[in-house]
Amino acid sequence: MKFRNHAAALATLLALCVSNARAASLPGGDTNVLVNLSKKIVPSVVNISTVTTVKSPHGRGGPDELFRRFFEDFFRRHGGSGRGGEEDEGPPLPGPDGPQGRAPKVMSLGTGFIIDASGLILTNNHVVAEADEIKIYFTEETDEKPTDGEVVGRDPEIDLALIRVKTKRELAPVAFGDSDSLEVGEYVIAVGNPFGQGHSVTHGIISAKGRLAPDFPLASYLQTDAPINPGNSGGPLVNLKGEVIGINNAIEQRAQGIGFAIPINVVKKVLPQLRTKGTVSRGYIGVIVNELTPEVAAKIGVAPSVKSPFVAHVYPGEPADKAGIKPYDVILEFGGKTVHGASDLIAAVTSIPADQAASIKILRGKEEKTLSIKVGQRPGTQQLAEKEAPRKPKKAPARVETGMTLETLTSEMARELGMPEKTKGAVVASTAYGGPADQAGLLRGDVILEVDRKPIRNLDDFYSVVKEKKSYLLRVRRSDPQGREAFTVVILDLK
Repeated sequence: MKFRNHAAALATLLALCVSNARAASLPGGDTNVLVNLSKKIVPSVVNISTVTTVKSPHGRGGPDELFRRFFEDFFRRHGGSGRGGEEDEGPPLPGPDGPQGRAPKVMSLGTGFIIDASGLILTNNHVVAEADEIKIYFTEETDEKPTDGEVVGRDPEIDLALIRVKTKRELAPVAFGDSDSLEVGEYVIAVGNPFGQGHSVTHGIISAKGRLAPDFPLASYLQTDAPINPGNSGGPLVNLKGEVIGINNAIEQRAQGIGFAIPINVVKKVLPQLRTKGTVSRGYIGVIVNELTPEVAAKIGVAPSVKSPFVAHVYPGEPADKAGIKPYDVILEFGGKTVHGASDLIAAVTSIPADQAASIKILRGKEEKTLSIKVGQRPGTQQLAEKEAPRKPKKAPARVETGMTLETLTSEMARELGMPEKTKGAVVASTAYGGPADQAGLLRGDVILEVDRKPIRNLDDFYSVVKEKKSYLLRVRRSDPQGREAFTVVILDLK
C-alpha cells in the first residue's frame, strides 16, 4: 500500500513538473497565451469549399488526387502507406444532367487565411486545383452566405494558391513571421477546418526543419506535432508572437503527431509574382545532379572531403551546356552561395530570375574553375514530365557476368522511352536479384550511356569496356516514378 501511495505521489509530482515546464516555456509564463493567440488568428482563417467535376472514369479524382498520390508514394518509400495534404472529401455529387452516366462532382473542404484586407487569401494549390466552384466561409454562423472565390495565382511546384474574394466584410489579415529563424522545440498552433468541423485550433512544437519531399524539391518542409488532419490543408501554422510561419499541407497517417508545413519564407519569395502575374518564373540551368559518395569521388578523382553534388547529366543546348558544364563536374558554389547538396543548388538557381547571369564554381578533377552562366527559365511541371513509360526490352545474352542482360538501344526504343532517336546506349533488359547490377541499383529499362566516362553506343561498346571482374562507373538514364527523365551515376562492382 505504501508503494502505491509513493507511486501516486510521484505521478502527481511529474505531472506538475510537466505543467510548470510548459507554462515556463511560454512568454512570461502566461498560461493564457494560446487563448490570446486563438482570438487573434481565428478571425483571419477561412473555410474553403470546392466542387470539382470528376474527370477520371476510374475513380473519384478529386482536386487533391495528384498531391495524395505523391504522399502515398512518398510514405510508401519510407515503409508505410500514408495519405497527406488531403482535404475532407464528401461523397460524389450528381452531374448537371443527372446521376445516370453523367460526370459526377466531388465536394471538398480545405482551409485558407487572409493576407490582405483587399480580399487576398492563401491556401494550398491542391485545395482548389481544377475546382469548378470555390466558396469561402468566414465564420461558422449558420446563416452566413458563402462568398465566391477566384484563383488569381498558382504555384504547383510548392503547392501554393492565391485566391481573391470580393466582400464588404472587414477583413483581418495575418502577419508573416520568419521561418528561417525558427528553432526546433518552439511552440506553434495550427488552425484549420479538420474533417469539416469548422475553425479548430491545435498546438504543439516544431519537431524538425528541412524535411525533403521527392516530388516537391523546390521547398523543404517544417515538421510539427501540432495535430493536423484532412481539411487542415492550407491553414496557418503560427508562432507564439501570432505570426504565420508556415502553411499546413501534409500529414503522416501511419503515426500521430507528424505533420508538415511549407515555410512562410518560401512563400514570401513567390508571392509578388503570384499577385502580379498569377504564375511563378524560376531560374533553370539544365542539369541533373547526384550526391557525391566516397566511391564516386574516388572514381572521378575528387578528394573524399568534398561534399558538394556532381553533375550526372547536362541537357544539350541549355544554359549549363552553353556555359561549358560537363558530366562529373562537382558544383561548389552558385551565385556566390556554397552548395552542399542538390537542394542547395535548386534553391540557389531558382532564386535567380531568368536571363540573369550568375557565377558557378566547379571542381573538375582536381582543378577548380569559375564560369559565368546565363540562367534560363525553368520549364513547367508538364513540360518536365515524360508522356511515355519505358517499353520492356527484349532479353539479350550477357557476355560477362554482370547480373543483368542488355540490348543495344535502337531508334525505336529511344522513341518509346521518350528520348531523341539518335540517342545511343545499352538498355537494361533484366537484372538478377542480389546480383552486381541489382546491388548497384540498376533497374530494367535503364539506359547505360557511359562506362568509366567512355561513351557507350551499343552492346559491343559496353562489353569492350566491361571485360574484367572489377568496379566500373556507369552513367545511366532512367524514368522516375512519375515518368520524368532522370540521370544518375552508379558503381557496378563485379569483384
